[in-house]
Amino acid sequence: MKYLLILFLAPILTFGQIERAIKLKVAVMQNFVAKGAEGETMFWQTKGRITFGIVNYTEEQNPIFKDLFISQYKELLVIYNKMNVSEDERDTTLYIKTLIRQEQDYRNLLTKEQLKLYLDKLADFELNNPQAHDSYSSLFFSEKLLKEFISKF
Repeated sequence: MKYLLILFLAPILTFGQIERAIKLKVAVMQNFVAKGAEGETMFWQTKGRITFGIVNYTEEQNPIFKDLFISQYKELLVIYNKMNVSEDERDTTLYIKTLIRQEQDYRNLLTKEQLKLYLDKLADFELNNPQAHDSYSSLFFSEKLLKEFISKF
């Protein structure tokens, strides 16, 4: 009976985790958008500083990631604005799928060593530091969270 209860609750917990992550991701975007023209700069600088502290980009990588984060913001901004006006589930799904793809785009630009550092740090936060995990998952995906999002969307 105990195991049946756990099996029954597992999908609910996973959905709750996904819902929480979505709320964090939308809230952080809302914060950047509220800054107007400064929002774009704040977005790429925040993502850049956070990830630089984990993976230590090379001088050659710095402009590549800056360009990536700026283009991510511009792409998300259009979808975010439409999503807020329409309140259509399809727009929300597009926003989430875009976040997933952007995470994959980011990961594809990292070296194998950098990717390992990145994934290890996010996994550590997920297990040992819920506050840091919330902060990071508002902009990024741990491997576990990414797999959960991909399976749901």
